[in-house]
Amino acid sequence: MSKLELLIEKLSKSSPEAVNTLSSSFDNIVEYLHIETDIEKKYIETLENNKEGKCLIFLCGSSGDGKSAIINKHLKKFDTYFDFHVDATHSFDPNQTAIEALSDSFDKYEKGTKSLVVGINIGIMLNFINNSINFESISSAINKFLNEKKDSDRIYFINFEDYPKFKFEDNQIKSPFIQNLLEKITIESDNNPFYKAFIEDEEKNIIHKNYKLLSNKFIQKSIIDLLILTNLKYDQFLTVRSLLDLIYTLLKGPRLLINQLFEDESNEIIKNLKKEDPILKRSFSLDKFILERSSNKTDEKLEEYITNLNSQCIEPIFDLTSPFTLIRMFYLARNEELSNNYHLAFKKDFDDSYLHDFVELIAVHKKYDDTDKKTIKTFYKNIISAIYLYVNKNLPELTKKSHIVLTINKSFTTSAYVNMDPNWSKIKSSNLNSFQSFPLHMKVDDVDLKPVDINLNMFVMISLINNGYRPNKHDRNTIIIFEEILESILEIATLSNKIAISSKNKRILFTRKDEEIEVEDEK
Repeated sequence: MSKLELLIEKLSKSSPEAVNTLSSSFDNIVEYLHIETDIEKKYIETLENNKEGKCLIFLCGSSGDGKSAIINKHLKKFDTYFDFHVDATHSFDPNQTAIEALSDSFDKYEKGTKSLVVGINIGIMLNFINNSINFESISSAINKFLNEKKDSDRIYFINFEDYPKFKFEDNQIKSPFIQNLLEKITIESDNNPFYKAFIEDEEKNIIHKNYKLLSNKFIQKSIIDLLILTNLKYDQFLTVRSLLDLIYTLLKGPRLLINQLFEDESNEIIKNLKKEDPILKRSFSLDKFILERSSNKTDEKLEEYITNLNSQCIEPIFDLTSPFTLIRMFYLARNEELSNNYHLAFKKDFDDSYLHDFVELIAVHKKYDDTDKKTIKTFYKNIISAIYLYVNKNLPELTKKSHIVLTINKSFTTSAYVNMDPNWSKIKSSNLNSFQSFPLHMKVDDVDLKPVDINLNMFVMISLINNGYRPNKHDRNTIIIFEEILESILEIATLSNKIAISSKNKRILFTRKDEEIEVEDEK
């Protein structure tokens, strides 16, 4: 096994280094890869501010978030003032449950003089308050945190959920953490053990090819963009451990990294990345490219492109007979100038205008300005259009009269006039913290609709409906939310002052004015 392969094995979720325990020493690789995050800074600050007096500090997160790593790194600095307990790795007895071990630590804390730091999974928290009959003040504080996200007197909660892997900066979604992690692994420096192993290994294999590919900034950027996209579309959950395991999977092979990214069957993150595989896209130019490559048609410009790319690799890795690998390469390099830029001819085929427009809406909601009103107006125009198209699909002519179908049967249809507008006062005052969604604030006949979060999937669905698409069973999760919006609108519409009854040859409009109802025969 090569030196690089031995190091990469340490990134695997099955590696002994994947879990830090309070008794383990900091491995050189773990220490090298460590990146100080905002939550770690908050953790250090909280401990520094509470050296005097007695307190209880919870570091809360999911398995693999890095609770143990943070606690272990600063253990010696604070062990004079604090005792430490990590729910996943701290055990006094092999037959003892996690709740029993936690209860022992709380008992020692309440009877002793030292403060206590607990690294804990939210699930263990819930189990504790549901199964423990002791420690009333601690259970009460946990309940308060879970329900109100608030600390209690001398009981503090530092939650990984409040420090996401992605940040919204300069009207873009970024991940400094993932970017720093990839740079640490690939930087050309003698201080980087991965790079040193890569240079020192005399025999090169697929791992070395993949390491060389991963060292490209544009590939790193594309991987981060894909992780952002899967987070928005599929609510992809990311932890430090899962990210390291993804890097391990991409490097280990047996495929080229460009294919491994979309084909591996073992990695949980790649299961969602596969859904964004560029070879699933259909366009005239992409289909034509695949057919020409399958028939070995001569393409001198492509040959020049591949020759130049291969000259930058350890050994030739691209060839004319691998159209799918090349298409994936074109996709990863779509925003980069390479060789003779052959790949840029396909850039428009990979264009994701939906994502761009969605992020723009997140930006204008985060920092509302009257100059951004046009962007928000366009969105509300689109969602109102989609609502009419969806509800009035059998009687589209009603949309022209701003009517919405209430009931329909073989003999007649009832519809109501509705007026739908953005609620500008609420849009202006909304305090948006998320980058995954923005709130829909709409008024129907001057009645406020209950706010609904619009995520990327809902945004895309609205656009697709306006382009003639009809949702099916595969859109179930998104269409349920859309139909909840429609139900709220229909509930208000039934109280409209203008109700129409239509048959094949006749339409009667009932208009309520004060205590009278006017009847108008519309043909």
